Amino acid sequence: MARSDIETVAALYEAWNSRDIDAWVESFTPNATWTNLPTGQIHAGHAGMAENFTNWDRPFRDGRCENLTFSGGQGLVVTEFTAVGTHTGPMPAPDGVDIDATGRTLAVPFCDLHRVEDGRITATRRYWDQFSVLTQLGIV
Repeated sequence: MARSDIETVAALYEAWNSRDIDAWVESFTPNATWTNLPTGQIHAGHAGMAENFTNWDRPFRDGRCENLTFSGGQGLVVTEFTAVGTHTGPMPAPDGVDIDATGRTLAVPFCDLHRVEDGRITATRRYWDQFSVLTQLGIV
């Protein structure tokens, strides 16, 4: 029996929380795109999904998506959650310069919009308040 679109997307967050990069990447179609709206970064294909995973995993090795809520229909799934983690590694910045680890913990609300077709994600658009991230990390 095929998974629902919400089950497909929920498995993506389970893969993140368990640090299963292979399951994360396989959640996407080979030509999927991921757009981080606050930074303008766009990741494409399986290599891009792996890069996006690493861009968040490297600075927040203990990072988790908590308080997840899902809603959707007709191939669109909206996920709201709180990103929680401690900044223990370098974090890529939009200008290409890494932000050194601050040792600070953050808890920031995120919202992702996923397009799903035939049990895999074709596109994701991620929204978050970048100023809240930078403030909680003591950068601004």
